[in-house]
Amino acid sequence: MQRSIKKDELPILRISVRIYRPIDEVWENFLDPLLMTQWLGNEISADMREGGTIRFSGKNAPTNAEMENFWTLKRYKEERALLLSWGLVGVDTLFLLSFKEMPAGTIMDIRHGPIPSSANKLHLSDHWTLLLTNFKSIVELGEPAYRFDYTDYRPLRVTRYDPTEVRHSVLIRAPPQLPFDVFTNPEKLRHFIRADEPVIDRQYAGIYTWWAEGKGPVVFTKMEPEKEIEFTWVYGDEAETKVNIRFEEVDEDTLVSLHHFDFQKPEDVVGYNIGWASILSELKLVCELGESGIERSIEWE
Repeated sequence: MQRSIKKDELPILRISVRIYRPIDEVWENFLDPLLMTQWLGNEISADMREGGTIRFSGKNAPTNAEMENFWTLKRYKEERALLLSWGLVGVDTLFLLSFKEMPAGTIMDIRHGPIPSSANKLHLSDHWTLLLTNFKSIVELGEPAYRFDYTDYRPLRVTRYDPTEVRHSVLIRAPPQLPFDVFTNPEKLRHFIRADEPVIDRQYAGIYTWWAEGKGPVVFTKMEPEKEIEFTWVYGDEAETKVNIRFEEVDEDTLVSLHHFDFQKPEDVVGYNIGWASILSELKLVCELGESGIERSIEWE
């Protein structure tokens, strides 16, 4: 039995994505259960009627003990909007998915909330970013951007036996200089990582900053142009860690491998696993399409 929640002082998460396809095509693709197996779950059961459910399962489905494996369709407006519910940490939350025409394409907009504070450690914005980038990538590129493995994902049930590092890799269909440049070019970082005032000195011990001091990268500890970067990372009162990113040429493509390590305990990894996965999914779109098309914000109601 799920309990209700109050709206006072609870966040509303808003994420949108630009897809350069006609609205009728985007709508049809979004409701296609076969395509859902490439961005939502490995197995899909969908009843696309008001009161029906979209069930998703498999290792790449966004579900665990705190995230239910189905959405319930509350309202349905053809080619315009869907109102659905998703059970998170025992709470029945609502999200509105709307489709709007734009020049040369469609904007998909999700407003999810109110979100209970007990769900903060689920890092819901990163899950939605990953879902939307995968959907956009399927529609525009014909393949998912990056599929996250939820098999052992349980951020609210961390044990001392869990990993103290993060490892992800993504195949970029572009030469190594492009993803390398995205990570080390201030202008590109502003759009890709939404960095405020990035400072980059491309050399060993050079300053590498995306946001304000104490909110991410600090200095380079390795710098091999178009092949490898490594940098220290400090966020808030967390202990210093390191992030290594390698750019390996594979035929005419690039395998980008990320390793975030030196965490002191498994609890410190919470958030970085899904966070880096969502960033790499955007990286693929930036390199192959010129932009990720993702915009994110938090509102309060």
